[in-house]
Amino acid sequence: PPTGPNRFRPPRPAAPWQGTLPATALKPGCPEDLSVGGDGVEDCLHLNVWAPRSGGAPKPVLVYLHGGADELGSAAGQVFDGGRLAVRGDAVVVDLDYRLGILGWTELGSLDPSYAGSGNNGLRDEAAALAWVRRHIAAFGGDPGAVTVFGQSAGAVSISALLAGDHPERLFRRAVVQSGPGYLVHTAAAARRTAERILTTGGIRSVADLDRLSTREVLELQERAQGGLSGPSSAVFFGPSVDGALVPGPVVERIAAGSARHVDVMTGTAENETDYWALFDPRVLDVPLSAYRSLPPVLAGRRQEMYDRYAANRPGLAEGRVVNAMITDQTERVPTLRLAEAQSRWRPTYVYQFDWHVPYVPGLPAAQNLGAMHTLELPFVFGGLDLSRFPRGAQTVAEQGPALAGLSDRMMAAWSDFARRGEPGWPSYTPDGRATRIWDLEPSVRYAPHDDERALWDDYDFAAWDG
Repeated sequence: PPTGPNRFRPPRPAAPWQGTLPATALKPGCPEDLSVGGDGVEDCLHLNVWAPRSGGAPKPVLVYLHGGADELGSAAGQVFDGGRLAVRGDAVVVDLDYRLGILGWTELGSLDPSYAGSGNNGLRDEAAALAWVRRHIAAFGGDPGAVTVFGQSAGAVSISALLAGDHPERLFRRAVVQSGPGYLVHTAAAARRTAERILTTGGIRSVADLDRLSTREVLELQERAQGGLSGPSSAVFFGPSVDGALVPGPVVERIAAGSARHVDVMTGTAENETDYWALFDPRVLDVPLSAYRSLPPVLAGRRQEMYDRYAANRPGLAEGRVVNAMITDQTERVPTLRLAEAQSRWRPTYVYQFDWHVPYVPGLPAAQNLGAMHTLELPFVFGGLDLSRFPRGAQTVAEQGPALAGLSDRMMAAWSDFARRGEPGWPSYTPDGRATRIWDLEPSVRYAPHDDERALWDDYDFAAWDG
């Protein structure tokens, strides 16, 4: 386990044991940020396996990487129960834990060269788990040659990073990247700045200084190091980075050059990704155009032109909601399409957009009328349909249960069909056609949706996150 002298070292294979290892209960996840209570333990590198009892030929394997800004989340989360997906897809489903926050994503090579690459320890954990699956999943009825890794948000960013590595096909055959575009993989310089901020905040002069801190003290340092950050810098403080080894270069550049030419890829986003942040601060729905400061400098002079285009496509929508549509495209949709374009040079690639949302009710506050936001597709992909964390979600399930179950069933079928055959059931994406599966109560295929808005970003290369 990554404890004691291995706290900031790469993961290592588990030591052999005698007899039968009890493995029928979920284990605690890795230590999470104090904002959610700091739950978890450092001996946390476990995975969970769900396998149908149907027997027969080896089954496709779906391995899930959870999100949470690389400082929150756990494989034991209720929404990630893989049982329904395993049964519906006749597949083996796996999810796993990886080190979070300082413990998983702090580059310590400046303190001791032998720790070079420690800024990607969380990614190393994920790669090690995928290697374990390839070696051992046959014992659970899975096909080691048909492993699909899928992940959302931070988990999807990790998958993007792995796709940019050397021979990702040695870890998985297929990948589903859900709302985690590759440009959010940090540059090496950004990773060094993050580490410097942490080390300076804590007065850390050696790895031994960090090793002496208790888990609680590490999490307290993590909280202090992020003090004063806001916007994208706080949401992606931690995460994978270009290290010249596990991640040799910028993700989309590497994929365009063929790093993942032996991997099938499906990717997509939700229509209103940034509405998610209104769950925590409703003011994000009221950001005026004048306060939209994250627009890249190369596009800043076209701010009004871009806004006018988005507003014309959304007549009657408040200014803040139009700005949020622009931010969704900047942070999620357009860079996701860039990844799809790069991969489509090498293999058929599939794109979706999740459009379903809790129905709007006239007269309610904006924060009670949220769109198809970040994370909303997960209860449908896993089949649990627990929407209680979303405004009026539980009520909607009670009122529209059969229709929502039908959408979930179709999405589980698409994910498992992709894992089985590399085809989810709609046309592949190309720069000419831009076929996109729209997930709603009545799924459809649209060609080049909102293409006039996508084209507004053509001058920005989304190379790598260096914020």
